[in-house]
Amino acid sequence: MTQGPHPFTALILAGGRATRLGGIVKATLDVGGETIFERQTRLLAPRVVEIVVATGTAKWDPSPAHRTVMDPVTGAGPLAGIAAGLAAVTTPWMLVVAGDMPDLTGELFDRIIGAASDTIDAVGIRIGALPEPLLCALRVKAARPVVERRLAEGRLKASALLTEDGLRVAWIDDIDPAAVRNINTPADLR
Repeated sequence: MTQGPHPFTALILAGGRATRLGGIVKATLDVGGETIFERQTRLLAPRVVEIVVATGTAKWDPSPAHRTVMDPVTGAGPLAGIAAGLAAVTTPWMLVVAGDMPDLTGELFDRIIGAASDTIDAVGIRIGALPEPLLCALRVKAARPVVERRLAEGRLKASALLTEDGLRVAWIDDIDPAAVRNINTPADLR
């Protein structure tokens, strides 16, 4: 477990409203004896330079060991968290990770990080033919103006970031869909 050839910062998106779970910060949910946040940071720490947490407008403070960023636009969803991360990181690449995905693996992070190259702007995951926008790698220099423009124009659909704005994307298509499941309802915890 080592960092790839391109320095990365990980951005954990932990600012969702979680209305179907009573407003709890989903990253704090215990899954298998460890919170989702603890598991993700344990897997990410040896692979990235820094872990930044986008907390939206929540007052959750994950840990003094991790820098937090706030959404620049209220109510703009995950794209605002991505914008906050892109504005804050100092590495050339940022790994975006949804804070409600308990089954991500180090091997999957390694594949995403390893796919980054000087000839692309993003690494995306597709399940079937559909992009999974909340697990991707973004070249900061290329993605920052695209995300800022999308926010300013009110185009908030996160998946469209990888498909509509001309970013050069390397796609990873052959992963187990269970690895990217997310927790949205109490039933998802079973």
